[in-house]
Amino acid sequence: MIDVSQYLKLLPYSLSKDPVLVAMMEAGVIQLREAYEEAEALYDLVNIDKLPERLLDLIAYEKHVDFYDNELSVMQKRELIKASISWHRKKGTRWAVERVVSIVYPNANVYEWFEYDGHKYRFKIEVDEPFIAKKDMKRLRELVEATKNKRSWLEYIAIKMPQTQYIELESDQYQYPIYLPICGTFHCEGMPGKIQEKTLELQKVNYTYPVYLPICGEIYPNEVMDEW
Repeated sequence: MIDVSQYLKLLPYSLSKDPVLVAMMEAGVIQLREAYEEAEALYDLVNIDKLPERLLDLIAYEKHVDFYDNELSVMQKRELIKASISWHRKKGTRWAVERVVSIVYPNANVYEWFEYDGHKYRFKIEVDEPFIAKKDMKRLRELVEATKNKRSWLEYIAIKMPQTQYIELESDQYQYPIYLPICGTFHCEGMPGKIQEKTLELQKVNYTYPVYLPICGEIYPNEVMDEW
């Protein structure tokens, strides 16, 4: 460890007692200590958790962390850098894709096509995030592209929602339209109503949604069953 007294011994006796020079020497020693610590951490990737964010960006560039993003949080940056070596060794595997996505979206899962009856050489990703912004979706795709093998293709991203959700409704008065057929003519009347203050429970249900497939220039509707 660098000590101020070691440097003061190099000076003439008269200068070693100068308070201004001693203060300058102490300040210089502090800077040298920080430089040594940063150099050591950059050399063998130790103490990543203690490095400032500006050095994390430099390490990511030096270690070729392909899925690194400067907009990530500091904690996410640290995790990506620490795992970069193992990811480079296992790049192109399902484990690598799942691991890198999980750092950004905890509890993310990757499923191969044969696990959910999908198209060959496709895979899907399930995340627990209830809402994903457009920029986050773009980042997720970039992470996948940087990690997956060239043969496999991301089919879609599924957002897992809780099986039971609760909606709180406030008591309120309102008018809603009622259309009454009278003598062949529909008449609209405003009827008073009231919302009760209670909790509605939405249960897990099956549903279908249309998917339009372009085949030979024609669009064919198809029904897809899914469950949440």
